[in-house]
Amino acid sequence: MPSPLLKAIFYLIISAIELSAGVVANGFIVGLNCIGWAKSRALSSYEKIITSLALSRFFLQLLLSSDNFLSKIYAGFYGMIQALVSYVLIWIFINQASLCFASCLSVFYCVKIANQSLFSWLGPLKLRNAKLVPWLLLCSMLYCLVTTVSYNFFRYFNWMILSHNSTDTLRNLTKSHIKESLIQYAFLIRSLGSIFPLILFVASSILLIISLWRHIRKMKLNSDFIPSFRNPSTEACMHALESMVSFFILYNIYYVATTCSIGNMSDFSDEWKIMVSTAVSAAYPSVHSIILIIGNPKLKLASARILHLPVKTRKRPPYSFSHDTVSED
Repeated sequence: MPSPLLKAIFYLIISAIELSAGVVANGFIVGLNCIGWAKSRALSSYEKIITSLALSRFFLQLLLSSDNFLSKIYAGFYGMIQALVSYVLIWIFINQASLCFASCLSVFYCVKIANQSLFSWLGPLKLRNAKLVPWLLLCSMLYCLVTTVSYNFFRYFNWMILSHNSTDTLRNLTKSHIKESLIQYAFLIRSLGSIFPLILFVASSILLIISLWRHIRKMKLNSDFIPSFRNPSTEACMHALESMVSFFILYNIYYVATTCSIGNMSDFSDEWKIMVSTAVSAAYPSVHSIILIIGNPKLKLASARILHLPVKTRKRPPYSFSHDTVSED
């Protein structure tokens, strides 16, 4: 078994890598789109969603990584009740915002395909309408705010009940009991508040993945029966399918990891479970944002120019599900 010092050093190195990747990737997306908005005074619906998502992930990455560092460098952090309350409040809001914006992106992808002939029954949603997307993002923010206020209300209500019962009850309450109560409320509110965005994300993602898989299979059958038939959008569909599958997997891994991390925080002696779950949680904001950059031609080209890397330009297929077409209104 490795010594506690080696475990702490390894954990801090992983946290530093995740922090660097998350801050750079999400900051790059936000910065590039803000520069584009400053020049043209306009952003496409897709750019509005990924900018909001990247901004929430930027702060989520900072919060998760700071938690990882503080838990090792300043072990008494969790013992400070007021600091723990402030951290949980901020985390609930930013976490919910990240989940909601990710669900918005998944729904946007799904409706984008509906506008390209698949899932025509979703067409009337007109999610690509530039006037609707800001309202969708604003409603997501309000939903996150309501979730955060609900946690604070239940926490304060519980404390008021205890304080009105008797002074002896308050004297008998230890810090561990108070911390456990805070975490239990955080687990409850976070779980209930995440149900709607989770269902929305899973439903739209599964619909989109099934649609892409059927479309790719159809194109491959056509190419098998008609040797001269070659649809240039096959490769684009494959890239879109891989992107959505990775998005789906990362989103659900993050959801499970955060659930486990909150559940295990009540038992602070279970260090390994907390370390693994928090490390996995902190990887999500950076990894998927890097995938977004690689899958978006505009972001990929800009990043390649900054890093002085060669970029292969390819002709856009006439019928594509890739991010090339998604990025436009």
